[in-house]
Amino acid sequence: MSEQRFDIQPEHLALVRTILRRHVPQYDVWAFGSRVQGRAKVHSDLDLVIMTDRPLTLDVMAALADDFAESDLPWKVDIVDWATTDAVFRTIIEHDRILVQTGTAHVPNGEEAGHNSASTPL
Repeated sequence: MSEQRFDIQPEHLALVRTILRRHVPQYDVWAFGSRVQGRAKVHSDLDLVIMTDRPLTLDVMAALADDFAESDLPWKVDIVDWATTDAVFRTIIEHDRILVQTGTAHVPNGEEAGHNSASTPL
């Protein structure tokens, strides 16, 4: 999938990436949905999936939601945590997606920042 099909203005993409780097720099993040499939309308939301192995904490999810809601983006951003999605939804996401952020690294102590230690999805 090429970025030419990603229906988002460069300045909006830069803002999305800034917010992602602030809260989840260690994870790959992919866009999917109408903005990737060429079906977006002017105010269609942006669907993002954060590629986690374990669920993100409620604090991290809330901080992301707050930053996106308070940003100057002209549309809503929906965040999906890969670790909490089922196989059917994963297949839908994998069908059409565009990489928005490449994760940087793991935290030095071996634990990934922002993970929920509970074994059940949020």
